[in-house]
Amino acid sequence: MTPMTPDRTEVITIRGIVQGVGFRPTVWRIASRLGMRGRVRNMGGFVQIVVTDTPARIDAFVAEIRAGRPRMARIDRVDREAIETALFSDFRIAESTRVEDEIAVIPADIAVCDDCLREYFSAGDARHGYGYISCTNCGPRYTIMERLPYDRDTTTMGDFPMCTLCASEYGDPATRRYHAQTVSCHDCGPQPLWKANPHFSGPGSAAAAAAAGKGGVFGLKGVGGYYLVCDATDEGAVSLLREIKRREQKPFAVMFESVEDVRRYCRVGAAEEAELLSPRRPIVLLEQRPVLDEGIPALAAGVCRHSRFIGAFLPSFALQIELLRRCGAPLVMTSANLSELPILTEDAGMFALMEERDGIAGVLYHERRIAAGLDDSVVRVIDGTAQILRRAKGYVPAPVYLQGVADAVSKHDMVFASGGHLKAAFALSKGAFAYLSRHLGDMDTLASESLFEETFARMKAFFAIKPGRVACDLHPRYFPTQFAERYAAAHGLPVLHVQHHHAHIASVMAEHGLTGPVIGVAFDGTGYGTDGTVWGGEVLVCEGGGFERFSHLACAAMLGGDESMRDAWKAAVAYRGGGAPGASAPSGPSDTSRAPAAEFHINLEEILAFCERNAVAERQWGAAETDAVFRAIAAGVNTVRSSSMGRLFDAAAAMLGICPVNAYEGQCASMLENAAERALHGSAEEPDRLALLFHERVAAAILSQCRLARGAHGIGQVCLSGGVFQNKILMEEALRLLRGDAFEVFYNVHVPPNDGGIAVGQCYLALMR
Repeated sequence: MTPMTPDRTEVITIRGIVQGVGFRPTVWRIASRLGMRGRVRNMGGFVQIVVTDTPARIDAFVAEIRAGRPRMARIDRVDREAIETALFSDFRIAESTRVEDEIAVIPADIAVCDDCLREYFSAGDARHGYGYISCTNCGPRYTIMERLPYDRDTTTMGDFPMCTLCASEYGDPATRRYHAQTVSCHDCGPQPLWKANPHFSGPGSAAAAAAAGKGGVFGLKGVGGYYLVCDATDEGAVSLLREIKRREQKPFAVMFESVEDVRRYCRVGAAEEAELLSPRRPIVLLEQRPVLDEGIPALAAGVCRHSRFIGAFLPSFALQIELLRRCGAPLVMTSANLSELPILTEDAGMFALMEERDGIAGVLYHERRIAAGLDDSVVRVIDGTAQILRRAKGYVPAPVYLQGVADAVSKHDMVFASGGHLKAAFALSKGAFAYLSRHLGDMDTLASESLFEETFARMKAFFAIKPGRVACDLHPRYFPTQFAERYAAAHGLPVLHVQHHHAHIASVMAEHGLTGPVIGVAFDGTGYGTDGTVWGGEVLVCEGGGFERFSHLACAAMLGGDESMRDAWKAAVAYRGGGAPGASAPSGPSDTSRAPAAEFHINLEEILAFCERNAVAERQWGAAETDAVFRAIAAGVNTVRSSSMGRLFDAAAAMLGICPVNAYEGQCASMLENAAERALHGSAEEPDRLALLFHERVAAAILSQCRLARGAHGIGQVCLSGGVFQNKILMEEALRLLRGDAFEVFYNVHVPPNDGGIAVGQCYLALMR
């Protein structure tokens, strides 16, 4: 007779996204089915299981947990430790506890699931028509969390006592709503409320839909903040919305009810469809269909303005679906704020905006507090891969894993990296996990600065992070730099000042676990250089925590201050004035015999000739204004030397008569890309043809410089980053050329390639050093 294997007791620690996703109920159901004895509980940011059984049965139990984890769960690590045998009579879910120094990986906000939608549309269900329906598998998470662990009383849902129905489901491990902290219904949860201006009336969402149907604009309280909403096919309503927002040109995002609706207006591939349907529900940049099918109402021209893309997204909670159906059209759904200010999250602020801007018909809201404001995230598909351009709802606060430093750091190594001034986002790290903050916008207002400080204090407390070192940008006048320096001084911490473009490349290295050496191509609008000039067209060689500036776009003298970024025609004057180095002969792909040089050039000969031949400056910029700027630059009045590739794109757009002024960041470059796209699709117009030629020459220069760097250093890996690489045509052409020449190319995926991602690079470099 074979002796029975003795029982043993194990402590099983599971790390990853295991809180707020129904992990404990799943473990309970598996344990109950297998007849296990023990307990499961939340411990800070991880789940702890204690179980007594035979080793073979415990192995099978752990395997079933891995295979049957909830859809939004992510298991990063499972640790098992045998302890002194403990006796359990059953398997239960124990009370949560907090472990201060543990690394917390908690879920982001999740869109309403299919099971909840079936209940929402079922006439006999208790939650039929309940606009805030949710369960363990869906609903708000980070935006309602006030502290860890994730329990009802640590969220803003603690303000809503559960009714008998909800309490029974909440307490029953066999249900889909067991310990679902957002569980609620018509009788006990947040309810839609309508606050109208005097000329609109009616209950809840019906009034909101009526406002939209009458060409109105209304406010809607979402998961992470307020929206301003209107019918996307109504030109008058969209114009009114632009007046309210004080937003003249920048495109609006559009919410559609289904992927099928999106296809009526946009080109949607498999990767784009997957992002649209993702539980994160990001805004996905999609190319517009040039011709709509008969009977499909066109979007108002004011929605996208001159962009060839539509920022399309799907509803994340049921009430949005109801609004779309009642309105019978796609809806512009944009953040409720005035341009350049943070998204509104408090009811009082939204009501005040309605009173101030009398074009808002009313506000559809509820009384659940928003603990953390979040905009909608923005992604695009490039090279068949979804790339984040704005990291917010659906992604925050899940950390970025810095695999390149994982073996060299512990959970006690903590860094505060303050990021950049534009598209600001900071990072707080614990060990190899970097928590990138929400998108905070540009740090140009006191409101934005206050939001930065408040978000920093919240995240620092939330994740129990006590930084031991600080990293920031070189620019002394950036608010994030100044804040970081003040914080370091107050706490006696060392400060690492990181060159802006080095941080861009380091953000790619951090994502892909690269330690170098790599060739880093960092193209953007501006960044403070180590030599006191403005950088932005950089080719770097990066290894470990250091870098060498291998080459750069030849510098041109530009007017200083914000004017050089806003007025593209002034950048054009710098290149048109003659003798501007950036207008020299190209460094073509065959130019591999030349010794490595400190600068490279983009050939603007045909573009300059077009500008002169068509008197673009005189007709569009004004002869007197052009002459005044030329004289100021020639005299060196308020000028800076700049190698910015972003400004060169601006200059090309202005010289071709495509766009002389950036009404919003990147507008000129975007319109230049649109022109190049038209040439790709057969346009013979000279500005379009020359715009495409410009893109091709920039891509060729990238290849040329990478070849030179490879010849000098023997490096075959290339990292591409910086805001200019948001240009789809340039990015894909550069990838084609580099891969065709046997380079291995890496780029940002999980953090933005623009300044919203540089905090991750700063953090990585601080840990590397």
